[in-house]
Amino acid sequence: MSPRGTANLVRRLWMTRATSRPLGGLLLLGASIAFVWAAVGLAASSRLEAQLVRSDPDAAAANARLLYFAAARGAGVFKAECASCHGADGKGNTARGVPDLTDADWLYGSGKVRDIEKVAYYGIRAHNPRNWNLAVMPGFARPVPSASEQLAPLSPGDIAAVTAFLQSRGGQPAGLAAAEAGRRIFAGKGGCYDCHANDAKGDPAIGAPNLVDKIWLYGDGSRQAIFDSIAYGRQGVCPARAGRLSALRLREVSLYVFALSHRSGPHPDKSPP
Repeated sequence: MSPRGTANLVRRLWMTRATSRPLGGLLLLGASIAFVWAAVGLAASSRLEAQLVRSDPDAAAANARLLYFAAARGAGVFKAECASCHGADGKGNTARGVPDLTDADWLYGSGKVRDIEKVAYYGIRAHNPRNWNLAVMPGFARPVPSASEQLAPLSPGDIAAVTAFLQSRGGQPAGLAAAEAGRRIFAGKGGCYDCHANDAKGDPAIGAPNLVDKIWLYGDGSRQAIFDSIAYGRQGVCPARAGRLSALRLREVSLYVFALSHRSGPHPDKSPP
């Protein structure tokens, strides 16, 4: 119902009740007005829901009204489905390798809504045929570092050298000789370049993290934390939500996560325009 139609309906109700008993008429009028406005609000929500599902995900993020609408509703979905790992504030947990969703550093993709939505739908290493599962960090201290790749184990000295190389690339103190030895292992028998690239800056197309930007998925970037990741491997899991949540709820929570990392723009904690 349009605003004009609502106003006309309220006017008719008032004229009808004005000749009735004053108190009963006012109470009934108030209830009628509340019902009308509830119906108007429900119709508006339904239109926005339909527009949200039909929209391109990144176009929805560029539409301030849709983003506010979706993010406000997606907050509840996030709390129910995601906060147990990512935290109520979305900042993750480096002890468990759960990424921070509030910064501009993205492990998978570039932070577009379509990338976030793909993870929400299909997960990470979630036994779904459309999930992200290419980047599995081998455990080089094990006799067989990888079940899928033919890689030789590395000695503790080799692992320490690669650790020194990564620390030096990240601007931390490291012995020059050890760092050079680690560079050769990184680019050679360790095969680290294959996922993390020759410059160690990773590959968001497969979910291989940047190792030189001071943002760590696991641990705090200390020598021990880096050594442990190389020695024992990493392969975190994010459950798939396809089939569990509707397309509307998945779009809403994806836009909420997008909003978390774009606090300078439209955000569910701010008042809508």
